[in-house]
Amino acid sequence: MSQTDLEKEVAALKEELAKVRGDLGKLAEDGGRAAKQATDAAQEAIAAATKRFEAEAQRMAEGVQDAGRSAVKAGEGAVVGVQDRIQEKPLASAATALGIGFVLGMLISRKS
Repeated sequence: MSQTDLEKEVAALKEELAKVRGDLGKLAEDGGRAAKQATDAAQEAIAAATKRFEAEAQRMAEGVQDAGRSAVKAGEGAVVGVQDRIQEKPLASAATALGIGFVLGMLISRKS
């Protein structure tokens, strides 16, 4: 191989190396853009999921509050009903309370 052939080969290799460097630079830029897009998409998905979770939690909390209010109303109605029965039949109510107390006392004393 002559000197000029060798110089041509070196020049061709330098050109190829410059092309490879350019291609690598473009790949790095493309990779950076793709990573940015993936990060942005992930952040948007997280924000949307958080929003849905918060809405569902709010809906569930409202349901629990409604159930609690219903339970309070039912309890108040039961208390009023018991009070009415006691006023209508005080002697029978006292006897019933005494009987219930006696049975509970027996059950508790057996467990001890």
